[in-house]
Amino acid sequence: MSTQADDRALLRSLGIQKPIIQAPMAGTTTPALAAAVSKTGALGSLGVAAMSAENARKAIHQTRELTAKPFNVNVFCHRPATPDAVVERAWLDWLEPVFRQYGATPPHSLTEIYTSFVEDKAMQSMLLQEKPAIVSFHFGLPSDAVIAELKHAGIRLLASATNLDEAAAAVEAGVDAIVAQGVEAGGHRGVFDQKARDDGLGT
Repeated sequence: MSTQADDRALLRSLGIQKPIIQAPMAGTTTPALAAAVSKTGALGSLGVAAMSAENARKAIHQTRELTAKPFNVNVFCHRPATPDAVVERAWLDWLEPVFRQYGATPPHSLTEIYTSFVEDKAMQSMLLQEKPAIVSFHFGLPSDAVIAELKHAGIRLLASATNLDEAAAAVEAGVDAIVAQGVEAGGHRGVFDQKARDDGLGT
């Protein structure tokens, strides 16, 4: 009896043949890119964090028109911003000379450009209706209730984790696989809490 680990279990679970997941890259990925990757046997991804629920639905439909292969739909689960007039004013004052330097008109207020999936009921409902093969979470996790609904709909779930605490939370939440994101990622990483300890782990 072999005790060797099954190194293709995740591939079978996701319905892919190659151990490659295309980065979702909100605002950059297209249905054509996701479909092209999925057609090769890897996992194509749509980053829908910057889209409305209806635009995300259209992107899913467009991808399905291009391929019958499974693909991933990625959402941002960051903590919704808490309005703070003092902090906002400080940022606007700090940014004003930068805007002026480049001949641009500074904004009068700041707005959150990405609606968190945590509170986006329209996006949650749309995904339950469309049932993409895979949904992945970045910057955190939705509620246990939302995760249960997605799993009940037959959707495989992935979650990014940048430290052991986040990985443990994802496991406890019941996701199917963890996307380990180490310090090598650079730039922004999908941290759950920017004030939390950073283990500086690599992958």
